[in-house]
Amino acid sequence: MLALVGAGCTVEDAQQEAAREEVQAHVRALGPDGRYDAGDVHCTDAAKTFFREEETDEFVCAVRVVDGGCDWFAVRVDRDGRRVDVGLAQRDAGCTLGF
Repeated sequence: MLALVGAGCTVEDAQQEAAREEVQAHVRALGPDGRYDAGDVHCTDAAKTFFREEETDEFVCAVRVVDGGCDWFAVRVDRDGRRVDVGLAQRDAGCTLGF
C-alpha cells in the first residue's frame, strides 16, 4: 500500500523533489499570468517501509493559487514507459497535505 505523509518542514527526498519540479514546470507552462504561484509547491514524500524509501508511483502536490488557497495536482510516474503525467486533481483543496 502506498503510504503518503504530509509535506511540511522536512527535507525533500529525491522522488518528492522530482515530483515538485514536474508540477512547477507544468504550472509555469500554463502561463506567467496564470492562476498559480509556481514557487509555492509542496508534495507528499515517497512511500517508506520501515524507514526505507520505496519507489513511489503517485504523488499529490499542493500549489498555491495567486488569489488564495491551493489546488492539488496528481503526479503519476510510469517508470516502464519513462513518463510522468501531471494533472489537476482537485481545486481549492487546501494547502495542507496530510494522509
